[in-house]
Amino acid sequence: MTVNQPNPDAVYICPGDPYCPPRGGQTAFAIQALNAFGSRFALVAPDESDRLPVGSWVLSEWHDRPIWRFNIGSYAPRNKSHKPLTPRRIVFRRLIAKYLPAIREIPTRNLFCDSPELLGVLRRYEWSSFCYRFAGLNNPVAFSRYSHLRFLAKWFHRRMMNNLVRLKPAALLASADRLAIDKFEKENRELLDGCRLLFFPTRFNEDIFHPGDFLAQRLSLGLTENNPILVSVGRLCWVKGWRLVLETLVELKKKYPSVKLIFVGDGEDRASLEEYARKLGVSGNVRVEGFLSPMETWRRLVAADLYLCSSYCEGWSVAMTEALGCGKICVSTNVSGVENMIHDGLNGRIITERDPVVYAQAIDEALFLRESSNKSEHYSLELAQSYSTSKLAEEWGKHWYPLETRILS
Repeated sequence: MTVNQPNPDAVYICPGDPYCPPRGGQTAFAIQALNAFGSRFALVAPDESDRLPVGSWVLSEWHDRPIWRFNIGSYAPRNKSHKPLTPRRIVFRRLIAKYLPAIREIPTRNLFCDSPELLGVLRRYEWSSFCYRFAGLNNPVAFSRYSHLRFLAKWFHRRMMNNLVRLKPAALLASADRLAIDKFEKENRELLDGCRLLFFPTRFNEDIFHPGDFLAQRLSLGLTENNPILVSVGRLCWVKGWRLVLETLVELKKKYPSVKLIFVGDGEDRASLEEYARKLGVSGNVRVEGFLSPMETWRRLVAADLYLCSSYCEGWSVAMTEALGCGKICVSTNVSGVENMIHDGLNGRIITERDPVVYAQAIDEALFLRESSNKSEHYSLELAQSYSTSKLAEEWGKHWYPLETRILS
């Protein structure tokens, strides 16, 4: 490398392309990491633009700063509304295994990843320092969209933990709440072999997600001023619990006939969601907008009365932190991290039953909360400050020494 080229402190392996609109929490976190550390990371990721050469390091840019980038090839399905025949995790693992010798040509042996399927590949090599992030403490195979693979969940978990411990992580981060971390450590004490998890919540970009002109965004999006607008953000798959939201919409229509529910996202369940909405008679109340840029997502959040989460499980919801950053009231199922982001009755409601009647009542109460008090927005904004990206570099540097000496290159 010449003096004009970046000298990265660590390699960052990401399963998605951070240069495209994020389609998952891992890619969103990669964007935050690159914003915080810039050239200090060398990025290994797919290139969905198909513009970069495959299998070699090239000098690229991230927000006008030079960055080393390794393209493993594009493997995202062109039709985001259908799941690929082969699970993406398997394809990703094969590509990393294929290119890891070339990836290691860059002069750093410090490595970060948050993809459990890679651990068995990574342990074949020596690393100066390894940092791993649990993007969530739920077993990804147990909640796989490929139902025929779920019987492998226990085997996968033990294999994952064995590979992780053998990598001797210098820092083990967990994007989950402290109760979930304590439970995980207790249940996996033997498998962890003395490794401890560090509380490390997902962040949001406060430069994008902040309060805005509610009425102006509604008008620009063709939404009426007086009808309740509900927004949900995320991949359209069963684990996000979209059926509960649609069934809840049936109950809400009894009081709010013109209520509108906006899904920002796409996925293999899109056709099923739209068909189920027609079956329930609520298709006229639903808009599915696909994956949107962060700015377009911000517009929908600003225009919304409430943000909804109906997931069966989450690590630490990026979308909910973004909604908080916009000052939104949230109604959510009881997933990891939610009690840190919603203080029940102050800036939203948490439901513990997957019952559309209960969910509809919670939404009705949250709508009343918005109308009766102007403190809820300020409360959400105050909570959001704990999860802003402005603190990411400092806090990560405290946990992992390759990132501790500088903030940006």
